[in-house]
Amino acid sequence: MRDIDARGALAASPTSAERFEPATRPVDERDAGLVHALYLATPSYFEMIAIPVPTAAEVRTELHAAAADARRHVELVLAPSGEGGPGLLVDPRSGRPVAGVLDYKCDYPDVGDATINLVLIHQAWQGRGLGGAVVADLERRLRGRARRVLAAVYGRNPSACGFWEHQGFRFAIDAQPVLDWYAKELPA
Repeated sequence: MRDIDARGALAASPTSAERFEPATRPVDERDAGLVHALYLATPSYFEMIAIPVPTAAEVRTELHAAAADARRHVELVLAPSGEGGPGLLVDPRSGRPVAGVLDYKCDYPDVGDATINLVLIHQAWQGRGLGGAVVADLERRLRGRARRVLAAVYGRNPSACGFWEHQGFRFAIDAQPVLDWYAKELPA
């Protein structure tokens, strides 16, 4: 996966092998409307975990809190240029379709851990392997900085549990009724 630079440009043009690999870029408070629109476009996630879709004000507050925490990272997942269709969200900085959002925190709960709080893929992009590609890319970026990646699964979400197991994570902690934790050791 390739990152978008500060200007929103790609370092190189995609090859056919990279065609369905998303790029990521950091989210800031200016992206609150875009993140909120993504949440609104993916209501089944919020229904599954039995919470209402966050309001625009709640999204702004959450992104403000994330920006204040140097260990926390929120990133847009951008699909390849030219992919997509009517009704999909477009990142105004890069012009690429928005396929999802990634939220993770380094050195949490312990030093050397990284916890993924959210991998949310737009419903139109689900089932294409983008979620797995996002996780694999994050693991690559965390090597040497984290020894273990944890994934928090909120509510009763068997599809999320299956997703994490498919990515090589194993059940680690039962913190019911609210969440389960899955873990994966990273190679040094």
